[in-house]
Amino acid sequence: MLAYYDHFEAIWIETDNKIATDIGWQPYLAASSTRRTRRSFQPARSLCLLILLLHPLAALHLQGSWKPSQRYRFLAKFGFQRTQVDELEATRGYVYGSVKLSEEHQAGANVTNLATLVLVDSEFILDLYGNATEPVWLQNTSGITRDQLAWMVENERCRRMFSKIDAIAWHKTCAPNGQLDLIRAVPCSAGKLCAEEDNSARVITNSQFTYTVQDLRQPRYWYLMLVACSRNPQTCQWITTALPNPDTPSSSIISTASLDYSIWLVNGAPRLQGFNKFEHQFSFEKHDSVEIYLVFFVLYAILGTIVHVKMFRQSVIHGALFLTHVWLSIFATLFTTIHLGVFSFDGQGLGHLSAFGTLIAQWADALFLVLLLSTAEMGFFPTVTQRKSHTVEFDTFVGPGGSPSKGAHGCVYHRLPEYTQAGGESRNARTNPMQNEQSYTSPWPFIFLMVALFESVQTILYIWASIDQNPVIDFYIWNTVPGCLLLAVRFGVSFWFLAILRRRLLQVEVQPNVEEVAGASSFGLGIDLVHFAAGFLLWMVVLPLVVFIAETSVSPLWRSKTILSVCLSANYVAACVYAYLLISCSTRFHDEV
Repeated sequence: MLAYYDHFEAIWIETDNKIATDIGWQPYLAASSTRRTRRSFQPARSLCLLILLLHPLAALHLQGSWKPSQRYRFLAKFGFQRTQVDELEATRGYVYGSVKLSEEHQAGANVTNLATLVLVDSEFILDLYGNATEPVWLQNTSGITRDQLAWMVENERCRRMFSKIDAIAWHKTCAPNGQLDLIRAVPCSAGKLCAEEDNSARVITNSQFTYTVQDLRQPRYWYLMLVACSRNPQTCQWITTALPNPDTPSSSIISTASLDYSIWLVNGAPRLQGFNKFEHQFSFEKHDSVEIYLVFFVLYAILGTIVHVKMFRQSVIHGALFLTHVWLSIFATLFTTIHLGVFSFDGQGLGHLSAFGTLIAQWADALFLVLLLSTAEMGFFPTVTQRKSHTVEFDTFVGPGGSPSKGAHGCVYHRLPEYTQAGGESRNARTNPMQNEQSYTSPWPFIFLMVALFESVQTILYIWASIDQNPVIDFYIWNTVPGCLLLAVRFGVSFWFLAILRRRLLQVEVQPNVEEVAGASSFGLGIDLVHFAAGFLLWMVVLPLVVFIAETSVSPLWRSKTILSVCLSANYVAACVYAYLLISCSTRFHDEV
């Protein structure tokens, strides 16, 4: 059976045990939990909203309390996967759980229509959430008390919020011909199913309600909200429960009532959660995240081990900074992997550990930027921290004139570098070399200052960007003002990096012997400055480029995995290249010395 509506291209009707056959129309959705027929529709236009937040509401086992006096609560944004015809039960989306009156109010009243639980997709979320947050103005309000005016305003808000949803949402008495099962009156009676559930076989065990989401066309975001509105069964009009009716004193219970909810959002039937453990609890854009982080944790652990072995007992400033960067990356991926692993079992995970891991990843990123700037400015080995011996025994030593030179008892003496007496007055006075100190300016103060500056800026902007997001409007962390500032800082550092290397290249061109005589190893033996600049400049601009491409060309449901995979890969490759250069320079440097 095929029916047409003004704003739908097609409506497919599906019986309990059959799937509508695709004969040229694309099935869009079937959402139902009762014995009535399930219908699916394809909108003429689809709004692909919402991009991944820093810590998205991904699963999810939602638990908490809410009062209708708070007007509304946005519970979750969840991406349901595309339903496979040959694996219906394992690939459908399910929203199930319970919403009850809190225990302290159960003895005093038996109220079952204090609010409405709404599940909608992007076609309806703008009207629902937009009207919930925007101010409402009424005309001709003269002669109305303040309490009556406030109650009327909230009533008008409820009508606007559900004006579009009412056109397609099913209701037992007010809309028996509705196409979609989107709303539940809550709280449900203690120990019983919600009023809309007239077939207990379709309700998940130990739950009071169940939504079933089926989309044969593509993955899609769905949004879950609690709204302080209820439908009058006699007049079928929406009225507010956020405020008591001034003309009905008995309605004052809503000013103190509280609802306790426990809701799950999953991909696949709960009894088949072992079918794919690392996708069942996760929103679609988080699928494969566990595997991605686990792989890079192992890779960073291997890299860290190699660098530790190669750089063992070498006191090099940049080596210490690089090892710190690698360890931060290891902990960042480890913490996130642990969180996602726990999340795959309980739907909640370790949120604080995940947030800390994300922050550590930002610190590692900022530290690597400082490391590149410092390397460009001072080279891979800016100072030699210690000289343990001032004599070297050789069979033959070629002197300045090209002839072998030997000292007493077969020892050959090399010329000492210029030293300053630890407590003496003369620079060239005869002193005990072991009591002398080489004169140089320590780079550590500069390094510490740079690290503190970069880490502070990165931390402040990233936390700001994580907070400055709207869960419904099309906002992603890189769409926010602080997110854009982070990208701008990245570009600024890129230009700074190029300016430093350009100055070094000009010095080599003007005084070519300076680098050779004074020691080209001050930057790194065998390293081409141009190649060094090109390679790491590419890493610096990878994040802005990937964000731009993902924002303009990639669906929100795939955007997170795209940015995550590309950036983690680029970070790891850059770390491997730097490790290779550092180890190579270290080997050649000590061979030369």
